[in-house]
Amino acid sequence: MTSLLPLVFVIAVTAAKQGYEDILRYKTDNIVNCSPVTVIRDGIEQHIESQYVEPGDLVVVERDCDVPCDLVLIRSSDPHGKCFITTANLDGESNLKTLMVPRDLPMVDVDQLHKLGVIECESPKTDLYSFNGKIELAGPEGKVLPLTAENVLLRGSRVKNTECVIGCAVYTGMTTKLQLNSRLTRNKSASSEMYINRFLIFILIALIVIVTVLYFLKRYEEMFVIPKLAYLGPPADSYSVKQFLQDYLSFLILFNYLIPISLYVTIEMHRVLGGLFMEWDTQLYDENTDQPCIVNTSNLNEELGQINILFSDKTGTLTKNEMIFQQCSIAGRKFIYKKTRLQEENSSYQIDINKFNKDQKNFFQALAICHTVQVAGDMNSNGSSEETEKSKPLESETKTPTAPIAPSLANKYSISDITEESHNSSQQSDVNAMETSLSTDPNGAPAAAVISTPINPQTTSDVNPLLDDGEKVERRKRPHIVKRSPNFARATHTRVHPMSVPPQGFEMVNGVGVGERPVMFPTSLQTIPTGRPLSMQFKRSTSEMDLPEYGGVGNGAGPGAKAIGGGLGHRRSQSYGAPEAYITQPVSPGVVYRTPSTASRESYAAPNFQRQPTILIRAESQRRKNEIEQVVHTLDYQASSPDEKALVEACAHLGLVYLGDDDEILKIRVVPPHMDYSRPFSVGKVNEMNFDRLHVLEFTSDRKRMSVIIKDENNVKWIYTKGAESYVFPLCNNQSADMVTKTDAHISDFARLGLRTLAIARRRIDDEEYNQFIEELNEANSSLENRKELSEKCYSKIENNLDLLGATAVEDALQDDVADTLISLQSAGIKIWVLTGDKVETALNIALSCGHIPQNAFKYFIIDCSRKEDMLLHLNALDREILFGMGRQCALLIDGKSLTVALSETPNEFRDVAIKCTAVLCCRLSPLQKSEVVSLIKTAKENFNTAAIGDGANDVSMIQEAHVGIGIMGKEGRQAARCADFAFAKFNMLKRLLLVHGHYHTTRLSLLVLYFFYKNIFFMGIMFLFQFHTLFSSSSVYDSLFLTLYNVIYTSLPIFFISLTEKPYTEETLMREPELYKKNTGNKQLHWPFFLAWTLYAVYHSLICFYFAFFIFSTNDVILNVGQTAEFSCFGTLLIQLVVIVGNLKLWLESKYLSYWYIVTIIGSILAFMITTVIYNVINFQYDTDIYWAYNKLLSSIPVWLFTLLTTVACLLPDFTFRMAKRGLNLPQRSFFPGKERLRLLQMNRNKVQSTHL
Repeated sequence: MTSLLPLVFVIAVTAAKQGYEDILRYKTDNIVNCSPVTVIRDGIEQHIESQYVEPGDLVVVERDCDVPCDLVLIRSSDPHGKCFITTANLDGESNLKTLMVPRDLPMVDVDQLHKLGVIECESPKTDLYSFNGKIELAGPEGKVLPLTAENVLLRGSRVKNTECVIGCAVYTGMTTKLQLNSRLTRNKSASSEMYINRFLIFILIALIVIVTVLYFLKRYEEMFVIPKLAYLGPPADSYSVKQFLQDYLSFLILFNYLIPISLYVTIEMHRVLGGLFMEWDTQLYDENTDQPCIVNTSNLNEELGQINILFSDKTGTLTKNEMIFQQCSIAGRKFIYKKTRLQEENSSYQIDINKFNKDQKNFFQALAICHTVQVAGDMNSNGSSEETEKSKPLESETKTPTAPIAPSLANKYSISDITEESHNSSQQSDVNAMETSLSTDPNGAPAAAVISTPINPQTTSDVNPLLDDGEKVERRKRPHIVKRSPNFARATHTRVHPMSVPPQGFEMVNGVGVGERPVMFPTSLQTIPTGRPLSMQFKRSTSEMDLPEYGGVGNGAGPGAKAIGGGLGHRRSQSYGAPEAYITQPVSPGVVYRTPSTASRESYAAPNFQRQPTILIRAESQRRKNEIEQVVHTLDYQASSPDEKALVEACAHLGLVYLGDDDEILKIRVVPPHMDYSRPFSVGKVNEMNFDRLHVLEFTSDRKRMSVIIKDENNVKWIYTKGAESYVFPLCNNQSADMVTKTDAHISDFARLGLRTLAIARRRIDDEEYNQFIEELNEANSSLENRKELSEKCYSKIENNLDLLGATAVEDALQDDVADTLISLQSAGIKIWVLTGDKVETALNIALSCGHIPQNAFKYFIIDCSRKEDMLLHLNALDREILFGMGRQCALLIDGKSLTVALSETPNEFRDVAIKCTAVLCCRLSPLQKSEVVSLIKTAKENFNTAAIGDGANDVSMIQEAHVGIGIMGKEGRQAARCADFAFAKFNMLKRLLLVHGHYHTTRLSLLVLYFFYKNIFFMGIMFLFQFHTLFSSSSVYDSLFLTLYNVIYTSLPIFFISLTEKPYTEETLMREPELYKKNTGNKQLHWPFFLAWTLYAVYHSLICFYFAFFIFSTNDVILNVGQTAEFSCFGTLLIQLVVIVGNLKLWLESKYLSYWYIVTIIGSILAFMITTVIYNVINFQYDTDIYWAYNKLLSSIPVWLFTLLTTVACLLPDFTFRMAKRGLNLPQRSFFPGKERLRLLQMNRNKVQSTHL
């Protein structure tokens, strides 16, 4: 029973923990499996649970709902067959993504969709971004339509900004891509478990040795000693196997307490609560994102204090992943971006969009076109009802379905009919409408009908300039794409009152700009009457601004406009106001009357006419810039790449505002943020450019570029390419050779500044080449095998002979306190390897600026190495430099191409040399190479403990491969955070996580493990000595109750409490002195010397306690005040009392952080023994031994108390003496007993005193 109860307790606790987790998983599974799903089976709508969805079911998914399985998109409520989703649950990316209904999919009634055809697809795969399949349409023709990833909604994604979609289930249950990617990764175990297992094996061997020795000693006694003792009776005639098993197993059961059965349960509880402490740490909480630290794998808490090498991503980890456009190279000239202007290098002159030349216009037009950015904002989100979206002309005609939709289902789900014919016709009508909307007759009247983004035509003063001809339709709720012109200013109806003939000195100006009203301006500032100046007030308009024509210098003024020096230009619907508060005297004949605007309009006071015209220009320019800034914020650009978002936003601030796409018609509005200083008050018509995006050649890690094919308003087709310069430059034609050289030099300059670079190129393509490309691409997409390779081959054919436009340079700002964090970790003995996909120059400058590579370090480059022999030469040269460098720090920089050779041809040589370097920087790596590097270092004979930190999906393999994976919840999503063992919001939190929590958890676990083995050896050591004085009878000196409660109550609480609170150094000290981290690395406190020291203490304490008690009882057994002889039960009870007291006080001496609660647990454990023993000995119940009233006799005996005190001092005197010698002789009293003052701890290797708060 004494052995069974602790084992049952351990198993019960473990089972309860696992059962609780299983219950939580069961509830979570039920939430998902039992969620309601609407399906259409045989044309009939049914509501079922998601677990019953089968392949082939037509599943209806409404807005803001999660997709229950992997679906092929068949219908969408979007008129263009689009479906917008978010995939945060899949890859952590929060940006909107666009899916499309397969092109050429015929229209049938919704209740006939199940007869549409047969879907054939590949076997389920884990790749989230690839899908190969086809639809074999029913009918005599048997047409086959290809299916790609853009036609598939994956389980876990969420439908956004699309009212309803219908999809055909292809993968369900465990075969969905989400489920295939949710497989458990390999189990990670802490390195401390290896040491614990070694100690356990040692104890098991010791147990077998002890039991075997005692058994043979017993056999010796039975054979040679007991026969001489007649009172014991005659010995047995024979010795059977049963007797052997009985004797041997008796000793085995008696000494099984040597094995700390409860250790593993205690460790699990310690880790779980320790993980909660990290999650509750306010210094690991980020207020901006409302994200605390997340502990996904508490089993690795102590591993945080054992890190030798840290592998880190760069983008989003060391940097903020907040891209800011900084510089660019255009036509071989370098420019610096100044928010709304460009400034050429070595020049103080700045130019805005009004002064752009042809090269500059083409460059920024390429940036505004070559991307996949989507617009998630709503320009009318401010609640204004003054403007509604225009309906498209002939929409009812162009959107006529080929087959009627069943009213019962189609009306309910608002499923629009999408056909290729209607798609093309509507697209063509859109282009035609856009082209005609840009042309006006000389009188300013619109020449043709307009579509949803019309250019506002010229109007007279009696007509609202905001309104265009054409029917208004109700604006969609929460639209995804802005299909209307942004309100850079608001317009209201205004009326000009009759005014008298202007006096001398004033000149009437008619038709300033497009649709301006007659307004009078002073020809000379001196003509304004003296005295009280005339105050005038601008009223902000809500119409679109009239702006200078794109690229022109004052060329945008309407017919008849005049340029008047010092005059005041106005936007359309702009008005003067003469409220009573401003004019209180009779108005002179030159005053313009206007009715006051409505109270809802924003207003601002115009400068007085006595101020200089330049001030007015600056005020107007500042107003425009503010409005553009507000528009950019309202549009809310969403991009899969932060670089693209930064480039599009930069174009918008310069005046090229990307409004979104309407059925692949890209809309760009030219809105100059500055007035033209040469003709400051001339106002041209707003220019809106429209481009038909024909194809997007997606970016891949192999291609390192993306391209778009567009058709401009002149029906000319262009291909724009953007990507890494090493992949774009070879595609440029010979005419761009000189520009390539200059641009490459500029890119090198950008990289030295730590900027991310992209090259931009384009060329014109003719119809024949385009048609051939389409034919080959369709053929490639129809293939179920090698579809990706065939498609990329088609891309390569058309991406050639490009004209280089220039290059961009985007800054990725460093994270907060990155340099301090890296330098501290290096001081802690942690080597840092940065693994990034950036080019060497960019990564090197980031590494230098953040402190990863010391400025004075020797930098060895291995670039473009493709041969094993060359790699060996490089490694030998670097090894010699490290050996003969006289202690100089060395940094290795290697690119992905060279690393491929190193990993495949010379892995051991590369590993052995690289680990000698102070820092290693690996550039241009793929995700697979990152994990391979980590795996290689783990094979080193030094048994390095590795950690990997990253924030993107490309870091997941590296994070999972390392001993400790750390994720950052950054802008690239949360997939890394979900796959990591630990996650937090900022990189600088890593310093506290490792130096503080890692140090504490390592120290605490070491103390917990060593003390558990100590107290069990101490406990069983007395039992072992007792056998020598009982003829090895396998009798227990302790009562069975004490055997049961020893590990459960008497010694469990203090060690568990201190394992959660022990602090050998203050948090401030550990953060300030990272060298202290080295004290615990390599599990130094779990090495054999520490274990053997604790074992010797346990043996010594056993000898002192047993023989002191044995000596007292054997020499003077009348030690009780009652004068009676102490029975055997008193001897055993006194021994267990000594074990409990000495064992708990020993832990006191080992602890460095003492608190009142800790003292309470120690005293409480001793009192728990005394209370349970008192209760047990007053009950007249003989369970194991006759302990009735034995403990009361001991408590009433003064000699027993004196003996207990003497024995305790004798046991702990060596411990105390050793601590004094180790810490110093002047140990303050308050360092031993806690009080209101701070606890003072003496550092082992320092002469100063640090403090610890209670």
